[in-house]
Amino acid sequence: MDPRVAQVANHPLHRHLGIADVVSEAGTGRLSVAVEERTVNPAGVFHGGVLYMLCDVCAYAGLLSQLDAQTEAVTHDIHVSVMRAAQPGEVVVFESTPVRVGRRIAFIDVRAAVGERLIAQARVTKTLIAV
Repeated sequence: MDPRVAQVANHPLHRHLGIADVVSEAGTGRLSVAVEERTVNPAGVFHGGVLYMLCDVCAYAGLLSQLDAQTEAVTHDIHVSVMRAAQPGEVVVFESTPVRVGRRIAFIDVRAAVGERLIAQARVTKTLIAV
């Protein structure tokens, strides 16, 4: 696993939330998380803040496979549309696809689903910076 992708997978917050199966290939990303007590809101369904954050994490993880070691990506804008709730015991799979990756900016679409049931879609815009 690429060292930067490993950092994503091993980040303490991400580990606490239970993300698993982090994949980054040809600009696409994939990760999953089980909906459990630590990831639900007071209404008992998958927490929206966790959902938004993991859309961003998935977009970043996928984008890493297209960036050289001297380029980093930071979130410039994110728009998430939530369609349905995920219930405790379900596994939400996040998949990202690059729409356009330029020299200074990248647009990534993210899809979150439980099986074939779409939970949310996101458009994440990342600013690319030299490090």
